[in-house]
Order: sequence, then C-alpha cells, then structure tokens
Amino acid sequence: MLNNKLNELEAAVCDLKLLTGEAIGADYRHDECPGITGTPDAVIEVGSTEQVSKLLAACSGVGVPVVVRGAGTGKAGGSVAVNGGVVLSMKGMDKILEFDEATMTLRVQPGVLLQDAKSEAAAHGLNYPPDPGEKTATIGGNAATNASGPSALKYGTTRDYIADAEIVLADGTVVRLSDNAEYAAVLGSEGTLGVITEVTLRLVPKAGSDAILLLPFADAGSCIAAARKITEAGYEPSAAEYLDTDMVEYSGNVTGNPVFPVEMDGERVGATLMLTLEGEDEDAVMEKMETLAEMAEDLECLDILVGDTPTMKRDFWAAHDAFHTSTETARSSRELNVNIPTEHMAQLVEYAKEQGTAMCLTVLPYGHVISGGLHIHIVSDMAKDQFEQIIGKYSATVYKKCLELGGDIAGEYGVGCAKLGYIGEAQRKAFKALKADLDPKGILNPGKVAE
Repeated sequence: MLNNKLNELEAAVCDLKLLTGEAIGADYRHDECPGITGTPDAVIEVGSTEQVSKLLAACSGVGVPVVVRGAGTGKAGGSVAVNGGVVLSMKGMDKILEFDEATMTLRVQPGVLLQDAKSEAAAHGLNYPPDPGEKTATIGGNAATNASGPSALKYGTTRDYIADAEIVLADGTVVRLSDNAEYAAVLGSEGTLGVITEVTLRLVPKAGSDAILLLPFADAGSCIAAARKITEAGYEPSAAEYLDTDMVEYSGNVTGNPVFPVEMDGERVGATLMLTLEGEDEDAVMEKMETLAEMAEDLECLDILVGDTPTMKRDFWAAHDAFHTSTETARSSRELNVNIPTEHMAQLVEYAKEQGTAMCLTVLPYGHVISGGLHIHIVSDMAKDQFEQIIGKYSATVYKKCLELGGDIAGEYGVGCAKLGYIGEAQRKAFKALKADLDPKGILNPGKVAE
C-alpha cells in the first residue's frame, strides 16, 4: 500500500529527487539520540519554498507522513522517521538571503548552519545571541526546537530572535508567522505543526568588552545560591554556568586538558560558577568585576579567578564545550536535558546523583543556572544492552522528579520521541488541539512531542 502511495507521490513531484531503498544513506536513519532509529521509505531534498509546498500538498493528498530534517544534530529523536514515511531534507536550503542594516536583521533559509549565521552577523559588526552547544545545527532546527544555550540568561532563546518566518502548513499552504500569532506555535513544535522555510533573525550590537570569572564553591547548593545573589544584585551576566566538579574532573581526564578547578587548598571543590560579564568597554567590565569581588565573602566562594584575555576566554569555553564530547567516549552514555527552576536545581542535581549511585551509574551534570537549563550526562562501563535496561528506569525517575519540582522535561533539545512517554496530560491535550487545527490529517512528524 505504501509503495503505491510513494508511486503516486513520485508522479506528483516528478521534478524533485526522491531517494528510496539502498540510495538512502545511513545518516537519515538516526539523529544524535542513542537508541532511536527509523528507516524512511523515501528521502526528498528540497531547494525552495515552492518545492516544499508542492511536496506537502502531495503528501497530504496521499496520506504519506513527513519528517523534516536539518543537520540531524538533535538529541531527542525528533528528526527520525520512526513511523516510516518521507524524510524532507532541508540541507539544500542553505542560503543567507539578505542583511538589512536599517532593521539589523538577517534573512536566511532554514538549512543555514548556526555557526554561519553567527559569522555573518559578526561580519556586519553585530551578534546573533542564541548559542546552543551544537554550532553545526541548522537555524531551522534551532527554530523548530526553540533552542537556547548559556546566553539565554541575558538574551533569551531562539524564538526571541525571530522577527518573522515563512511557514508551509501540512496541506501546502504558505503563511507568514508575522501575519498570524497562531503560526508562532510552529516555533518549538519540532516539525509537527508546519515546515519553516525562511527565517528573519534579529541581530543585536556586540558587547564592547567581556570577561569570564570562575567562582569555585564547596558544594552545588552554595554555587547555585551565589548565582541567584549575583543576578539579584543587578549584574546581568550574559552567561552563568553551573559546572559540577564530577563533570569537570571527568572531562578533564578525557581531554587531558584540565582547565577548571577541582581542588582549592587541598580541599575538593563541589562546583564552580562560570560567569561572563559584559560592558561597553574594558573599564566598565573591570568596574563590575571589582564590585562583584566585594561580594565574595557573602557569596561564600572559595576564590575568584579571572579570564580576561582572548586565550583564557577561548580555553574556558573550549573546556566547557568538551563536556558533551568527553562523555561520548564512555562505553555507554546518555544525556538527559531538562529545565528546572533555579531554586530547585541543587535538589534535582542531588537527586539525580543519588539515583545514579543506586543504579551503578556515574552522573555528570552541568547547566545554565539562572535560565534553568540542566544537562545530566550519564556514563557507565556497562555493556550497552545492560545499560539500556537500566537507563530507561533512571530517566523515568529523574523526569518524574523534575516535573514534581515544577520543571519542564523538554529542555533545550525538545521532546521528540525520546521523552514522549513522560509528557503530562494537560500538555498533551493542548498540543492535540493545535495539531487538529494546523495538521488535521496528522502527516507532520507523527509520534513526536505529545501524540
């Protein structure tokens, strides 16, 4: 039956390249989420909004599911064709279309890589603030998951930097996000409500100067409490990162390049707060650092270490970014991403570690303290089949605790299908109402988010 539908589809979109069978590369069968795979019945690469519109109209007509895919860097199985159907590859829509100096905006196609959008903004003396960890992700993927990162504390998430967007609905209708607030729901919907084919990004002036401060603490609670005190005092750091020493030590051992403190005066550090302070010039940043240093006793930090040279700042962020890659070297590994209110972050960190110990897992957390994004990495020397038996129970336990504490399990990478079973009934009901309105036939990315 599906073969007949694909034959109809191929006839309807005869000007598009349709890959089937062995012509479909292995990369299209997974994303960066371990254990989630799916084989699409076909892959179609598109190059324009018109082609996307034509394809969706055809798929809607014959009832073929469509899974939108950018760079495949997601960590929740969102771009995996777990139910078969067509994978719509956006990698060919990778053009930077226009820079508007008057409005400080950049119009791009969805296949443009995040790192390229940032470079283009920098070339015009401006900044595109969203900074999720994977810089080779696409702008379309970032928009579809409302990706964030360390700078969300000061600057917000991807959604805050989209002036407007061109969206193709399930039936092929082309709309502009700016024309109707309803279509804003497509942002963050992981390709389940519409396909983003063009985005206008808001840019901001670059900070005149910045510096990074490292504040080590005896324990996680003191570290997180200090971050709250600093922001409440009006410092507005552009990033405030909780660096758990277990993660710092593990990553440093893997990379052979320890950067962050593990011990101070012979005592083990519990966690380190990494702050980025910005100002219009070096004097303004220096003034912020000096006044913050006066808070050291109240903050109960063990020391204040300053990184104000280009080399030091680069080394700090490189060590931070290595957290992800270092855990991938373990025999078995997994990453849980959640959002948690700052006042409960220390409690969730402690709980996650306790549960890990009980299940013979090594838990390595870090996160964006004030904006609430927490990354919980789990590594083990277990064989993968044994690990998979345990990690499901562990994930369910931690997600449940996160929800009890008022958190959100979507985190920075979305729900996809990896977290589908943990979505609450109220959220599921609200999503289904939107789905029925924007995709009544249910062809867009079925089995994801809250279905």
